[in-house]
Amino acid sequence: MLNFRIFQLAQRHLISFIRHNTSRKFINLCSIYYQFWKGQTSLKYSPFDIIIDPINICNLRCPLCVTGQHKNMRPNGIMPFEDFTKIIDELSQWLYKVRLYSWGEPFLHKDIYHMISYSKSKNIGTEVSTNFINMKAEDMDRLVDSGLEYLVVSLDGASESSYSKYRIGGDFEKVVDNILTLIKKKIEKKSPFPTIEIQFLVMKHNEHELEDIKKLAKELGVDHLRLAPLTVNIKEPEQVKKWLPADEKWSRYDYGNFEDKIYRKRKRCEWLWRSVVINWDSTVSPCCVFEGPKADFGVLKKETFRNIWNNEVYLASRDVFNKKGITSRINTICTRCKGNPLAVDDKQYGLY
Repeated sequence: MLNFRIFQLAQRHLISFIRHNTSRKFINLCSIYYQFWKGQTSLKYSPFDIIIDPINICNLRCPLCVTGQHKNMRPNGIMPFEDFTKIIDELSQWLYKVRLYSWGEPFLHKDIYHMISYSKSKNIGTEVSTNFINMKAEDMDRLVDSGLEYLVVSLDGASESSYSKYRIGGDFEKVVDNILTLIKKKIEKKSPFPTIEIQFLVMKHNEHELEDIKKLAKELGVDHLRLAPLTVNIKEPEQVKKWLPADEKWSRYDYGNFEDKIYRKRKRCEWLWRSVVINWDSTVSPCCVFEGPKADFGVLKKETFRNIWNNEVYLASRDVFNKKGITSRINTICTRCKGNPLAVDDKQYGLY
């Protein structure tokens, strides 16, 4: 399953590479991986794949999500469109893709379609992950016309009863209808985009529906179905017992020792070299795993991205993966994580 997951993720990013490649971007990409391979901490090059979180508010109450459970450490907020354009303008010459989601529901942002269109105008691919409930018929026109390349729709059930156990406050039939409406609109406009992927988190209560969701995805006519492993807080026995699938094949954890099968073999965290997360308040975080100010490495409203990218916090974090070991005395979320994240709080909601 893990090898297939890697193949799916590679396929997911390939569209943006093909459509938005330039000689400058390609040289930057190769140089980043050279510096990553060498373990260099001070980088001359820039990330080529970023996450910008336009909003950290959601309309659902998913049990393992800090946003759904209103447990966010970062205040709720919405990124102003002007802040978004400044970020894109500074980084556009290096970027293959911007992913417009992290801790909230992107389509609750009134300017989300403008954000997608602006990215497209700068030759950057776009991806959105959504529960796809807060949509109207006219939104489908705007969605196709915006130029969105990749749409990930969370549909963790092949029936209302199964879906609603996790996507609390959701509407299974509405999501299905919205997918059909979008596909119809793509056909009307003769547009191949957005590529539509259904993401099905495999859990104890829905693992019996794997064949059903495959059948449903085929009937709907989506481009991809991704059977994704669920993340829980393994320090919390109730989460493990209630949510993880009985069949270990569909879990990211080794049921013998509950190590993360995806991360345990990783010797170096690529995120610190190739990617970055920019939150709604323009704070910069190294990855999408840890929520809140504990993962803030800088603020774009106070300094340029280039200064943050090579500040002492980033240098100390990359130094975690040097063969010589940590030489900095600065403690960051990365010096704690070391590429194999675990929950900071025993009661944390489904996160590392």
